[in-house]
Amino acid sequence: MGTSWLEVLEDPLTRKLLGHEATLAEKVPFVAGVQQRLKFLLQDPLKHLSLAKIGYSALEAFLQANCTGPPLEFDPATVIFPESYRDDIPEIKKEMLKSLTTDGIDAYSLVPQVELFWLAKSILDNDTLAGEGFNGRRARFRVHCWHQKLLLEQSDTLQDAIFGDAAILESQLASRLAHGGAAAQDHMVEFHIERANIRIFYGHDTAARQDLVQASKLRGFEFALTGALGKKTKFQEKEISQLVVIARSNDIEHELDSTGVASSADEASRLEDPAANHAGQYPAQSEDCRPIAENMSNILNTNGTLNRDKAAKPENILLNDDTLLENIQFSNHTADTPDPTTNIIADRAYLPPSLASVDPADQPKLQPIDSIILLAIASSITNTQASSGLTREETTPYATRVLEGGSSNWSVYSQGLLVRSRIEGYRSRTAERGLLQLQALVDQVIAETASDTVTSRTDGEADSSNPASASSFLPKPTKEEGASVAERLQFVHQLQPPFRWDLEAELASRWVAMGGLKTALEIYERLQMHAEIALCLAATDREAEAVAHLKRLLFVAPDQVMQDGDVVSLNKPLPAESPRLLCILGDIQQEPKYYVLAWTVSEHRYARAQRSLGRFYLKKHDLSAAVEAFTAALRISRQDLATWFSLGCVYLELEHWQLAVEAFTKVVQLEDKDAQGWSNLAVALLRLPSPKPSPTVEGTTVHDDEEDQPTFDPLQHTLEALRALRRAAQLKREDARIWDNYLTVAASIPPNPEHPERGTPWQEVLHAMSQVITLRHKKEGESCVDLKILEALVDHITAAWDYPSSEDESTATKADQLMQTSDGGTIVSAVHRLPFLVRALTTLIDGQITPLATSSPQLFLLLSKVALWRRRPAESLALIEKSWRATGNLPDPSSTELTKSTEILVNAYRTLGPMERERTGGLVEKGWRFKARSGVRSTIGRLKTKGEEDTEEYEQLTRLLEDLKVDKQES
Repeated sequence: MGTSWLEVLEDPLTRKLLGHEATLAEKVPFVAGVQQRLKFLLQDPLKHLSLAKIGYSALEAFLQANCTGPPLEFDPATVIFPESYRDDIPEIKKEMLKSLTTDGIDAYSLVPQVELFWLAKSILDNDTLAGEGFNGRRARFRVHCWHQKLLLEQSDTLQDAIFGDAAILESQLASRLAHGGAAAQDHMVEFHIERANIRIFYGHDTAARQDLVQASKLRGFEFALTGALGKKTKFQEKEISQLVVIARSNDIEHELDSTGVASSADEASRLEDPAANHAGQYPAQSEDCRPIAENMSNILNTNGTLNRDKAAKPENILLNDDTLLENIQFSNHTADTPDPTTNIIADRAYLPPSLASVDPADQPKLQPIDSIILLAIASSITNTQASSGLTREETTPYATRVLEGGSSNWSVYSQGLLVRSRIEGYRSRTAERGLLQLQALVDQVIAETASDTVTSRTDGEADSSNPASASSFLPKPTKEEGASVAERLQFVHQLQPPFRWDLEAELASRWVAMGGLKTALEIYERLQMHAEIALCLAATDREAEAVAHLKRLLFVAPDQVMQDGDVVSLNKPLPAESPRLLCILGDIQQEPKYYVLAWTVSEHRYARAQRSLGRFYLKKHDLSAAVEAFTAALRISRQDLATWFSLGCVYLELEHWQLAVEAFTKVVQLEDKDAQGWSNLAVALLRLPSPKPSPTVEGTTVHDDEEDQPTFDPLQHTLEALRALRRAAQLKREDARIWDNYLTVAASIPPNPEHPERGTPWQEVLHAMSQVITLRHKKEGESCVDLKILEALVDHITAAWDYPSSEDESTATKADQLMQTSDGGTIVSAVHRLPFLVRALTTLIDGQITPLATSSPQLFLLLSKVALWRRRPAESLALIEKSWRATGNLPDPSSTELTKSTEILVNAYRTLGPMERERTGGLVEKGWRFKARSGVRSTIGRLKTKGEEDTEEYEQLTRLLEDLKVDKQES
């Protein structure tokens, strides 16, 4: 079918499919005609391979024209549209764009060469071709991924289709890998990387990193994020540890991979072994689909390997900072056990042998696919946490490794620059370089993808209808200066670079962040991104201009949009993404009727309209209407995490506990790391009614081994809530409220002497209490200690274990010692070892609670009880004295409180005073009788002052004083 895109698209079969040869009495619509002819041609299995080549050629020609460059050397419209349709091309392109709309979400309205992508999707998005083998399934998987990137928002329908095909592909590749299929390992690596990228797009970062781990294992690619001594600033004298990625590609590589030009697993770069293909199977693209790599002599050595010094690369903007060095200057490197998803290692002893000898300042070149893995890991980490300083420090070394010692492949290097610019945009010292680098990348893409017909306009003005018409600071490179088409497209599916208009929109958003609003607006206006224009205006307190702009686009009479609450008339035809524009208008004016109109315009397919409506009703506390709106949105967008969360919150407000449990269960299924979702799930579970025992059926036989097993667990929901809070606390360790709830739920589980494992989880109670105190003690002091739970904890431990005597106390926390016997056996020594729970309690008391105790009588009493249990009578008595004083210092203590506190004090003097003092010996308190009488007299005096001589408490204290006098006389 030829040796270039043009020859494939001008093949007789392609012309037949597109209707160039059709001779009809009446002209049929172009789109419908192609679809009808495609159905007819698919009936012949012998044409499946050729049709797949056509579809894949169209897809990669589209990616060349809009992602990688260089410009196509032919006009796709001339090739694809028959002569009889030339006058209708603008309308046909609008119909093609409309056909790409999914779930009410439009594609970007100015997609250049959209006819190429439409043709590719029409052919490859086909059950017949996808069902016949691995290559057809992968082709559909890839075209769906690019379709999603063309849309302005995420589509649940495409997401389901993508991951459905991915599951089948994984199964097929696993089977081929197990049977040693040709290139199965390389295909599996590429699949994992591509699925990781689409998972990153949808925000499934953890799952994406698992894919990347599998890819690196299959390739034998070793890397580690570790530390090495070095200098980062120009005036730094002492070397300190700097983060660095140590990486080495597997030495055993395919010969062509080392050139950076071709890969053995590249999509349909060659026909597979015919023996591996069953009847009707085909590769998604053959060698014929690729253009001949011209002018390669300028980047290849005589032996065919890549000359990395001459290889074309995008411009790497220098930092030019007065303090920071361009690159970290390393001397030595040091490197804990690795994290399984990011390979973080903090001790050099744990580095793999192949990496231990690598010099951080002079690392070996990486294979392109390995560089892509590192860039994908960086993107997966920064996807949702790019503004986190710790995240930036962790991810920068991945991009740096690729740029300073990674692949010199043009596309890989460009992606490395893009990833680094995204990371640097959040730090003041690197924000300027990040912005300039992004600008340089945009200029490069514009220069590389702008066709001659656009850049050589005679009127000297840019064509506002084409994103490629933007002016560029960089000259258009010649063939000798630029990278070849083969090199640019080699890893396009694994890198999934942004389309040029997306890259420009990202540049505009960066200008907004830097305060360059005028520049940002110019970019958005040229790209005709009306929603972004309105958002940019609204964000700068120019809401009136934003509203006027949106109304001009949407309504016939912008100044009379609302009359008696009704919409007058919409423009015909409506602009692209009109549902989104209506929702933005509703957001700015807080008018729900625009959301309703957006829902109507999208033919009840645009989920955001209902989400916005639900949030509006939620603010107005119209909970029933909010439930209805969120439910309608979820019927369209079932995977939207925020909508499920909002719906769950509404159900909590309405006290629909079971529905709230279902909503938050869906939240944590979609995002396992949503701490607030786990916490709210626990709240809903705790409010559910206790499970009821199932009725016993007469005649049912109960086996002996089932007698001890309960037919139901009344604590089922409590235990489930505890597990949910445990997960929430793991994810959000700095949230005191979550830890407090965790503590309360754990302590609420009653003890179970028969089955301790089903009883109160005392270790979790201790851990949660420790965390609550750690997070709250600075602001709340001793009030952060839950006295009821602490009392229960102390009662349990002091009743279950005896504290060792003073002789054993010094060794109480040491590990059990083993003694060797004469026969070679071992016995446990008599040295007593405290259980973990006891040691944890004493650590909590000594390290966290005792320093906080200042004014709480009850807390002092609890500490006294623990001290007495630890065989420290003097300390116990001192704490009881503090409790008595704290009671007297209360703002307005009652006579009952004063009397009870005094009785406790007197009993402590009687019991503890005559005992032997710990450590130093002697009596605890020689003058305990005198002190006891003094304490009673003091309390009696306070009651007299308050005029309470006739109360029962006063009489109790008088009798107590008389008893002390009798004790003195008897002694």
